[in-house]
Amino acid sequence: MKRLVIVTLALLIFAFPLTVYAGETYKSATEYDYPPFSVTDQGEADGFSVELLQAVADTMGLEISFKIDSWSILKEELKNGDLDVLPLVGYTEERDRDYDFTVPYIIMHGNIFIRKDETGISTEEDLVGKEVIVMEGDNAHEYALRMGLSDHLILTETYPEAFELLASGKHDAVLAQSLVGEQIIEQYDLKGIKAATQIDETGLKEIRTNLSGFEQKFCFAVPEGNKDLLAKLNEGLAVVSANGEFDRLYQKWFPFIVNSQVDPIEVLKTSIMIITPIILLFMIAGIISVRRNIKLKTEELQRSHKAIIEMEAHLRAQQKLEAIGVLASGVAHEINNPVNGILNYGQLISEIAQNGGSNDKEDSELILNFSNEIINESNRISTIVSNLLQLSRTGSKQFYPCKIEEVINKLLSLVTIILKRDQIEIELNIADHLPKVECREQELQQVILNLIVNAKDALNLKYQGYHKDKRIILTVAEAKLINGYPGIRITIEDHGGGIAEDIRIKIFDPFFTTKSRADGTGLGLSISYGIIKDHKGVLSFDTKEGEYTRFYIDLPIKQV
Repeated sequence: MKRLVIVTLALLIFAFPLTVYAGETYKSATEYDYPPFSVTDQGEADGFSVELLQAVADTMGLEISFKIDSWSILKEELKNGDLDVLPLVGYTEERDRDYDFTVPYIIMHGNIFIRKDETGISTEEDLVGKEVIVMEGDNAHEYALRMGLSDHLILTETYPEAFELLASGKHDAVLAQSLVGEQIIEQYDLKGIKAATQIDETGLKEIRTNLSGFEQKFCFAVPEGNKDLLAKLNEGLAVVSANGEFDRLYQKWFPFIVNSQVDPIEVLKTSIMIITPIILLFMIAGIISVRRNIKLKTEELQRSHKAIIEMEAHLRAQQKLEAIGVLASGVAHEINNPVNGILNYGQLISEIAQNGGSNDKEDSELILNFSNEIINESNRISTIVSNLLQLSRTGSKQFYPCKIEEVINKLLSLVTIILKRDQIEIELNIADHLPKVECREQELQQVILNLIVNAKDALNLKYQGYHKDKRIILTVAEAKLINGYPGIRITIEDHGGGIAEDIRIKIFDPFFTTKSRADGTGLGLSISYGIIKDHKGVLSFDTKEGEYTRFYIDLPIKQV
């Protein structure tokens, strides 16, 4: 969430004397609980937005009366002129046709909220086919409709109702503003709910999911055409921002936000939006002073913007160095063990040779065993280097049109041999007439083979010998993606032991493995994740400990 500093309006207040409008009364209202902006659990209008509007009214000498009702009713009353002003309205182009908006006083982004045991939802694409709860008429509702989620929407009157439904085990997710969701989780002690997260671009750490198309600029709104009241509200906002009242209310209602940063780009955009009507209102009193102040502030913003760009470039470089350091440390650790093994076995062979060579049968057998260990450790180093080379080549090749069924069929002979030794069957469910995707065939085969081998190991760990559930199910079908593109989903399912909850967040990390160091390098899933990401796809999983694991490869279908 970002606080928007109302720079231009504050300058105008210093340039011109404050006008007080006494004796006027305006009707306002607030919706049912939308904490911390609207808080009505005591039966009275309260919250950050309500107090901010009251502070603006007091500053401008206006009388404001508040009532409480549902959002769907309030927005119609404002549109029809039954209300004079609403304190909490998110700006959209559609709403701009019915209302006039002040400068935004806060900008927020939306997020997906899920139950903590949910592992299959982290991005917008994962919401396709899911039951999504939103507050009726809210920006989240409009966003869900834009993204094509209308078939499975669950509408509520308030967000506390939405989160209580999710916490009780009903439906799959809630779409809401990040700050509103966090406040409700804390206020109602919903320990089983969390914000959705995903792996960042480095593939090394988890970050909160921000919905790129779900941004809300909260403003005061008046009926279309009420320019006089709009000017008073903008002037009042500038005053409470300049005199510290805005900061006081902000600290009161958002104590859990440690750092609110100014975004100079947003300040500049907002200044451009409001500067023309403000100048028209005050041009007789001091247009020359306004232009002079705007010029000075623009130069200041440009200097700040340049400094921020330089700082961001430094941070990106620092993050890359940290990622390289993590990788180098892991490589050194992984290679160090087999190298030490080779040195130790070589030293033992040397000592046997110095004590008389291999004439003794027992010494000969020791030398043979040590030699085999040296070969095994050398092969392990070769595997690590091979995986690292594959990791470094990711993203360096061209894509070609591929038929998924052909990619899989070329793997079947090898897969059958691998699974036959362990009495494991593979069940294929491949849809007919699948469209082509752009891919690198060998890399996609490598990912599928790696996931099948992991499924085999999970089954062997759970079952000994033949068992009816000792099979792997490979399914390929078309899937509708949330970004508007059709897609193909490859599912690899086993009924093994599942993945323990405490390690689920780590399985795509480089060098993380639950196998012994002699059996795996921990690079397989990390490389697979990077390969699918290069294909503009998503590698995810769904699991239940002790019962099953399903890995999903989602690939977009493009015109090829």
